[in-house]
Amino acid sequence: MTKKTGKSKSRNKDRRHLKAVPSAPKMPLQLVLNHRVLDSMALDFIQWHATEDPDPAGAFECLELVKLFLTSQHAINGSSSATAIDSESLDQAAGAIAASLDPDDMDEAFDDIYFALHSYIHFLKGTGRWSGTDAAYEELHSVLGNGIAAAVPQLPAIQVPDLSDDHQEAAFNAMPLIQRASALLDWIGTGKEITSTGALRLKDIEPAAAAAGVQARGKRGASGAAPLFDLETAGSQPETLLEVGTMHDVPVLREIWSALVGAGLISLGSTKATPGPEVTAWNSTRIEERLDIRRKLSVVLLVGVLTDEDDEWDQEAVAGTLLAVLTYGTTDEPMLVAELERMASPDLEGALRQDMDLEDNTELKDTALEEIYASFAALQAQQKLSLLAELGLVEAATDYRVPPVAIQCLELAMGFLKLADEPSDATESPSNVIALHGRSHTGGPPKGR
Repeated sequence: MTKKTGKSKSRNKDRRHLKAVPSAPKMPLQLVLNHRVLDSMALDFIQWHATEDPDPAGAFECLELVKLFLTSQHAINGSSSATAIDSESLDQAAGAIAASLDPDDMDEAFDDIYFALHSYIHFLKGTGRWSGTDAAYEELHSVLGNGIAAAVPQLPAIQVPDLSDDHQEAAFNAMPLIQRASALLDWIGTGKEITSTGALRLKDIEPAAAAAGVQARGKRGASGAAPLFDLETAGSQPETLLEVGTMHDVPVLREIWSALVGAGLISLGSTKATPGPEVTAWNSTRIEERLDIRRKLSVVLLVGVLTDEDDEWDQEAVAGTLLAVLTYGTTDEPMLVAELERMASPDLEGALRQDMDLEDNTELKDTALEEIYASFAALQAQQKLSLLAELGLVEAATDYRVPPVAIQCLELAMGFLKLADEPSDATESPSNVIALHGRSHTGGPPKGR
């Protein structure tokens, strides 16, 4: 009998140890072959890609993202193709990759994946390598071309009514925005002093606010400035009088003032606000000039409300919801005021309780949180709609309708917005409104994202 050596024992020990280590899962053969197909096209793709980006690193990164996508899609579908990518699970596969990243990087990851896939299928088609049908290519090309914006159902097209000049002027002159802007311009006269930040002085807030149709006054300054009223007259002051530290704390005054500046009706100097170059058009004898400057003022105000960077909440989320409500307000299917009210009134206690109960279910937990975020965005949009209604740019009796003369202003304002061109996670918010309000009117959401 042969004596076992220590070397043999050591070798057997190593084998036993290796058996305890779980082996990595094998990649499906079809997926392996798909990756090899990509590798075989690498040189041609790099040369093709060089027409847009001479750095080969960009082409390599693009192919690696395509490999990641195919791997993710194969795990979802149980199959994949390197030359006929299926658009059905596009969003799910891209989302699986993005979900593995830091939440702050998810939007960028989606953009990168969609861009890489878009370049890749262009290459396949342009070099005769696409093996799918032409219809499948066009569908995939359309989804990828829209990128993340494909996740957002299309808003209804705005049909601007054909109104006569006299009709428009009458409507504008009856609009509170125009009336209050005229009152502010009259109050400014030849000019009013302003602070170094371009705001009205505290003592001028009260008369300016009155011209803008609201009751507010500046607070007494910490430096010991004289009070704006004494104890004898304090009892006669309206209880609703808003006391503020800056004119920017009076929303209506702030928005009208900013719009007047943006429309060129007020010019801000270092120490004084004076009539701007467009003031002559405001009282022009030519109706075309009067209409143009009133339309311009309305457009500037709408753009300012939609792109308010000082929002405490996510500005794009609020703007997306607001834009959806406004565009539906130009159609025969306006959104009900009560409907937005329901969106803006979340069951916080129930949602938080659900959040605690779903600690082990990340997907459902995220859904509950998204509902809370959407509700807060709807609340902010609701407040902005109230302001627009006060100024006559929206009618909000039982539903939100945009008056005929303001529809043209909304269409022009949308030309200044980039919500659809530069989408982000926040541009999901129009779909929240559309989903509740009637998706059938949009023709349904695009496939894919």
